[in-house]
Amino acid sequence: MSIPITWVYEPPRLPPAPMQVGPEHYARFIEEVGRHAGVSVPLVHGFLRDVAPEEGFILLEASTHPKLVLDEFPPEKRAALAVRLVPMVISRTRIFESLLEPLSVPAAVDSMTLQEWRIADPATPGARGPYGLRDIGHLVGASCLRVRIGSLLLPEQPDPPGPPSSPR
Repeated sequence: MSIPITWVYEPPRLPPAPMQVGPEHYARFIEEVGRHAGVSVPLVHGFLRDVAPEEGFILLEASTHPKLVLDEFPPEKRAALAVRLVPMVISRTRIFESLLEPLSVPAAVDSMTLQEWRIADPATPGARGPYGLRDIGHLVGASCLRVRIGSLLLPEQPDPPGPPSSPR
């Protein structure tokens, strides 16, 4: 059974920055996520409070902190929404302390990693993945570089020949 995934692009809440890009900038990433998950990933424009899908994961690109976006929902809906929310194009700084731990979101993709992935040659192995809670990494078949309670999720790769390596 496939879990639906939706990319929600919130319009800027303030005048856009000169170098700000829209979701079309990440079209290849959206396609790859859909291909990997075996689902079509629709792109929805609008504020999450108005367009939140009823089920599945939500890849959220917003111009404000995800906590502020969640605060626009009634308190009884926040926790259920947070566990489905994957903030996109966010700052890597204090990602665990400001996002993953307090909000209980399963993962987050920082802007630098997304940009590095976007310009990389798709045929070159060695991609980095999103930051996420360790339990989620194991559920999606990723190996994890452990950082406190979270992980930098990495695609599973076969072990190199030679003596067995220690667990990651």
